[in-house]
Amino acid sequence: MDTSPHKSDFVKVNEIRLHYLDWGGSGQVLLFLAGLGCNAHIYDRIAPRFIDQFHALALTRRGHGESDYPETGYDIDTLADDIRQFMDILKIDQAVLIGHSLAGIELSHFAALYPERVVKLVYLDAAYYRNSDEYKARRILTSYLPIT
Repeated sequence: MDTSPHKSDFVKVNEIRLHYLDWGGSGQVLLFLAGLGCNAHIYDRIAPRFIDQFHALALTRRGHGESDYPETGYDIDTLADDIRQFMDILKIDQAVLIGHSLAGIELSHFAALYPERVVKLVYLDAAYYRNSDEYKARRILTSYLPIT
């Protein structure tokens, strides 16, 4: 039985429906992204702990959970655009992106494409493709900039 106090809803992005959960709260948006094989409910026990200081949301990527299962669109550019369109529809200008496992690649790519939309990145046992241009650029930047 699900006891997490959240709203469950869908948005249409890139011609598909994506499922998301909204725990409410006020302040900066925390956008949780689930790992491969998981859905937004992976955060049912974690997200409510932040609503006293943040607005907590979790998105289920295409091909997972209650989101649509299209035949195409699983490339990193489309996955990042799904996140961007989700944020646009919900009128989220910026968010702290929190990603588990494969979502680490998604949030990293999203941040490389749309740095103005990202407040911070949080990796939870996240995967990362270390040969990507984004990783190499980030390594160069972090050698010059302090991480806060």
